[in-house]
Amino acid sequence: MQRAIDRLGTTCYDVVVVGGGIHGACAAWEAALRGLSVALVDQGDFGAATSANSQKIVHGGLRYLQSLDVKRMRESIRERSTLLRIAPHLVHPQPFLLPLHRGSLRHPLVMGAALWLNDVIACDRNRDLTDPSHRIPHGRLLSAAACRRLVPGLPSSGLAGGALWHDAHIDNTERLTLSFVRSAAEAGADAANYVQVTGWRRDGNRISGVAACDVLSGRRLDIRARLVLNTSGPWIDTLPIGGNGHRRAPEPMAFLKGMVLLTRSLTFQGVAVGLPTRHPNGTTPGLLFMTPWRGCTLVGTSYRRYTGDPGRCQASPAEIDDFIAEINAAYPAARLKRQDVLAAYVGLVPAAKGAQAALKHSQLIDHAKRDGIEGLLSVVGVKYTTARDVAEQAIDLALAKLGAPPRPSRSRTTPLWGGNIERFEAFLDQALDDRLWQLPRRVTRHLVSSYGSAYTDVLKLVRENLVWGELVAGSNEVLKAEVIHAIRDEMAVTLADVILRRTDLAALGDPSSATLEDCAAIMAVELEWDAARIEREVRAVEAERARRGGWRGALAVPAATAAPAPVAQEMPAR
Repeated sequence: MQRAIDRLGTTCYDVVVVGGGIHGACAAWEAALRGLSVALVDQGDFGAATSANSQKIVHGGLRYLQSLDVKRMRESIRERSTLLRIAPHLVHPQPFLLPLHRGSLRHPLVMGAALWLNDVIACDRNRDLTDPSHRIPHGRLLSAAACRRLVPGLPSSGLAGGALWHDAHIDNTERLTLSFVRSAAEAGADAANYVQVTGWRRDGNRISGVAACDVLSGRRLDIRARLVLNTSGPWIDTLPIGGNGHRRAPEPMAFLKGMVLLTRSLTFQGVAVGLPTRHPNGTTPGLLFMTPWRGCTLVGTSYRRYTGDPGRCQASPAEIDDFIAEINAAYPAARLKRQDVLAAYVGLVPAAKGAQAALKHSQLIDHAKRDGIEGLLSVVGVKYTTARDVAEQAIDLALAKLGAPPRPSRSRTTPLWGGNIERFEAFLDQALDDRLWQLPRRVTRHLVSSYGSAYTDVLKLVRENLVWGELVAGSNEVLKAEVIHAIRDEMAVTLADVILRRTDLAALGDPSSATLEDCAAIMAVELEWDAARIEREVRAVEAERARRGGWRGALAVPAATAAPAPVAQEMPAR
C-alpha cells in the first residue's frame, strides 16, 4: 500500500472520501467493495485523531435498554459480531461486571430481567461466528462474594451482587483502522495520508471534487469526483460551501472532548468493571468503565465541552487531576496518583444539542436537501463500533445519488486485511509451534495479534536483511522489520506514524530515547533522512507526548500478560 499521489490528480473518481478516521476508512472500503472508484485522503495520518483515542470497547448496546432503544441495540449487537468475525486477531470478547445494589435501578431483580431481555434481543449474536473463542455467552447474575473475588477492593457497602455480560474489546484501534484502509486499497481504492483538502471544486451548485495539497511536498492537487463524502469528524465545518460564504452547517457542530486514561492495573481476573460516577458539578453522566488492557487499565470516558481548534485538543494537567479524583471517588481502592497515569487520550465527539452528552445517533447529511448543494454528503459519526454500518448506509445513498443500480454490501462478511483466520486460538498455536522463523514466543504472539494472517509479510523482510530480525531498542517484542514494513507497505512517512500507529512501541507509555533513536535511524536509511530531519521527527513525537498529557514511562509488563487473563471459576466459558 503506497501513497497514491500521482493518481489523485489524474483520475475522476466516483467518490472521494475526505477524512481517514474509522468512518472514512470504512466508507472507502465499503465503496471499493461495491465496485466504485474511490479516493481516500486525510490531512494527517490515518486514524491519528479521534479514532486513536477510543477506550477500545465494542459495546453491544446493553445500556440502551434503559431508553428502550431496541433499534440502536440491534445495530450495536450486529456490528459487534461483524468486528469479531472480520478482524478476529484484533477484536476479542470481553467480560463486563456491573456491581448491583438493592433499593436502586441497579437492583439484582431489575438487572436480571435486563440481562434476559438483552439475550433475547441478541438471540442471533453468534449465528455467523464459527470461532468458539469469539462467541458471546449469555449474561447472568453473580453473588456479592463472587464480585469481590473478581474485583478485590470493590466497595462492599450495599453490594447485592453483580451483572455479568460480554461485549468485546479492540486490542489495537490504530491497527484496526489501518486494516480498513489497507483493505480499501487492496479492493482498488486510491489512498493517501497527509493530503489536506483546501477547498471544493465547484460547477455551479454542484461539488465536483476537492482542491487539495500534498502536505509532504507542497504539491497542489485537483481531485475530481462525481461525489464527495465528508467524514472529517471535528473538521466537518471548516470549509464553506454556500455561494455567499455560509458554512456548511446552519449551526456549527458542537463537540465534547472525551478523555480516557491509561493507568496501572486497577482491575483483576480480566474483567472490565462499570461504576456509577459523578462529575465535579454533581451531575451523573453514567458509568465509568475500567477495562483491562495489556496488563494495565483504560478508564473512561470523561466528557467536557470543547470550542477550540480541533487540531489543538489535548488534556490539561488540571483536567487529568480532576479525572483522577473522579476515578478515586467511584473506586476508592484505586488510590490513583498522577504518576500512575501512563497516558491521557483525548478525542472530539459530536455533542447533543444543548446537552453535556454525546450525540446518540450518527447522522448522514445530504447537502442537496439541506443546503441545495449537489454532489456532497457528510457523515457525523458517534461510535467506533458502528462505523462500518454507517458507511454501508452512506454508500447506499451514494449509489442512489450517482444513479447506479443497488449493489449489495459485502463488508459484513468479508475479512479485513489480516483477518482471514477461521479459528484464532488454533491459528496462534500453529504460529507459536512454527520453528521456521526461530522467534521467541512473545514476539510471535505479538506479530499474530498485530498483523493476523498477514504476519509472515513482516517476517519475509528478515530474509532481505537479517538485521531487521532484531528487536527495536527498548522493546521486547517489536522487530526492526516492522518499521520497514510500515514504510514500504503501510504508508508510514513520519517517526510518529511508526511509533504511535503502526507498531506497539508507545502502547504502554513513553518510548525510551533509545527506542526513538533506533527507530529513527532505521527510517533514516530507508527514507534518506539527514540529521536535521531526524531531529525534527523526534521533536514531533515529543510534541505528541505533551498532547497526551505527558507519558511518565512504560510499565514493565511481560508480553504474556498482553491478553486478558482467564476469568475465575465464577465465569465458565459457554
